Amino acid sequence: MEKKIRFATAIPNFSKGKGGAERYIVDLCTRMAVEGFEVHVFAERWDEERGDIHYHRVSTIPFPKSLRLLSFAVRATKAIQGGRYDLTLGVGNTLGADVLQPHGGVHWAWFWRSLRAYDNPFLRFLKLSGRILSPRQWVNGWIENRPYRQKRLPKIVAISEMVKQDMIRWYHLPADRITVVYNGVDIERFHPRNRQWREEIRRSHGIGDEFLILFISNNFRMKGLSYLIRALSQMKQEESSPFKLLVLGRDREGPYLRLAEREGLAKHIVFAGSTDRPERYYGAADLLVHPTFYDACSLTVLEGLASGLPVVTTSQNGAGGLLQQGEEGWVIQNPQDVDEIRMAIGYFLEEGNRQNACLRAREKAEACSEEANFARMAEIFKEGNKRRI
Repeated sequence: MEKKIRFATAIPNFSKGKGGAERYIVDLCTRMAVEGFEVHVFAERWDEERGDIHYHRVSTIPFPKSLRLLSFAVRATKAIQGGRYDLTLGVGNTLGADVLQPHGGVHWAWFWRSLRAYDNPFLRFLKLSGRILSPRQWVNGWIENRPYRQKRLPKIVAISEMVKQDMIRWYHLPADRITVVYNGVDIERFHPRNRQWREEIRRSHGIGDEFLILFISNNFRMKGLSYLIRALSQMKQEESSPFKLLVLGRDREGPYLRLAEREGLAKHIVFAGSTDRPERYYGAADLLVHPTFYDACSLTVLEGLASGLPVVTTSQNGAGGLLQQGEEGWVIQNPQDVDEIRMAIGYFLEEGNRQNACLRAREKAEACSEEANFARMAEIFKEGNKRRI
């Protein structure tokens, strides 16, 4: 009988409900256990225990946040090293690993690009000052930097071409040491068949036959909602086809409701809050717009594509590297470019353009399925294990 590969990884919250990175790691570890790996997870907490995964609790210094992050990184790394595992995966929370796959991208790239979300120079200065003075930011940067300083450079997996280029720029890594493996999406859960929920979702939010634009985020500022509202204001002034914007996610609605009122768009925007069934909302929409200031590789974009939706996003989103201009979607260079956002939306208002994009979007997503992602990662893990033997 072939010996099982003993695999270990660490993440503070091993929970599918926490966020995109956490959900990915839970799914990856579950799949690896099914494929015959001996999987060990080091975490502060987890939702439930599977019998085929070994759980190890990591105690941390709870306060302040910077010490919590640092204590987790140090203690999880030490515990994993003591276990003498065949293969280890780092996702941005530990100080070393055999394979690195940071899901947040490059911290310092995010640090600077995300500041552009503050269009008021004074607010931007205050935010920058707060970050410079924040121990948490420097701890995050140090933890991320440490694995690249190992004596033996680990195998590095970037979750998008954008992240790869950021790694080369910020860490001066050789391009041939970085493998790009885009995030995977559940193409069965997110599927064009979810259009069966179109009428029900629209009716529940008072939406009729209007062209429905979907925006999904729990950080409205970072994902460019204010610029989207301004672009739609221009569309309204041009007397375009009837449309509505459906905003899905948890964040402060007040500033954006006030902006919509000033722009004369109050009746055109619906804030739907959060949901545990986002696939139904994709099925109700005609277009996904995600004008983000920074995303390493947005799962929202991949879910939209899998649902058969054209996607408008930005070059600051790693997932934008999957899109061909005017085919599956549209990539805007500057998230603040209201004119280009309006133009991109207008392109998909045309029935012919939209229908072609819907078909191509689904085809693109099928090439980025969870199955394809897990299969490629399994290959990388097995290659890494052979190099260690």
